[in-house]
Amino acid sequence: MKKTLLIIILFCFLQACSSKKEFALNINNEDDVNLYNKAMIKLKSKEFEEAIEIFTELEVQYPYSPWASRGQMLVGFAHYTANEYDEAILSLSKFIELNPNHELIPYAIYLKAYSYFERIPDIKLDQKFSTRAFEEFSELINRYPNSKYSKKSKKHLQKLKNHLAAKEINIGKFYQSKGDYLAAIKRYKVVLKDYRKSVLIPESIYRLIESYISLGLVKQSFYLYKILEFNFPKSKWKQEGSYLVKKYSLNKNLKKYKKEQLDIKKLENVDFDLI
Repeated sequence: MKKTLLIIILFCFLQACSSKKEFALNINNEDDVNLYNKAMIKLKSKEFEEAIEIFTELEVQYPYSPWASRGQMLVGFAHYTANEYDEAILSLSKFIELNPNHELIPYAIYLKAYSYFERIPDIKLDQKFSTRAFEEFSELINRYPNSKYSKKSKKHLQKLKNHLAAKEINIGKFYQSKGDYLAAIKRYKVVLKDYRKSVLIPESIYRLIESYISLGLVKQSFYLYKILEFNFPKSKWKQEGSYLVKKYSLNKNLKKYKKEQLDIKKLENVDFDLI
């Protein structure tokens, strides 16, 4: 369904970009336009290999034609539609590098990011595709904040934040189960620093409390609990944290914290290094 939507978006965009000049060139039977149109016919017919060959020939014969540059992007699109993701990424990267000011750049970056995004693996596996998708979507948002593809990218980024945070939590729990609390703490803090808006934030704070208690760090444990209580009062992890506070008497003779010390929106990454 998502792939079909991307195909429809592209063809609607190309149709909207058609001009009187294009129509005139078609009438005059210009070679570069003929090659482009032949390739488009193949592309729409899902004859991807043939389309790629014609687009490539167009670039070879007419390297400075605007249709050749558009064809470069469509080669990437053809590879993507044919599930040839690595080839799509290479072609799209080439188009982006050679045509930095082209109107199709936002779409090309989005498609490149999506070529990674569609291959996100289970959190137990290596997350190189997830990381690259995160980087590409982020670049699109930073470079073209007003693009309609940036709006779509923000939704994908939120899913990626949750996914990558879950990976860090999973690794942290493994270290914690082995008694390697410092390694676990490092992983949980990655979630707090890099994936601040993830739904995994409450659990990461709770796991930090557990790890600090295991190390005998009472003040740090209680401070983290107060952050958890302030920001996520209705979370099940706050309830679990409350149980730990009572069980280990973490709140005895400890200072009260100001709102700015507890509000996670106001805390900087370095603040978590100091806890």
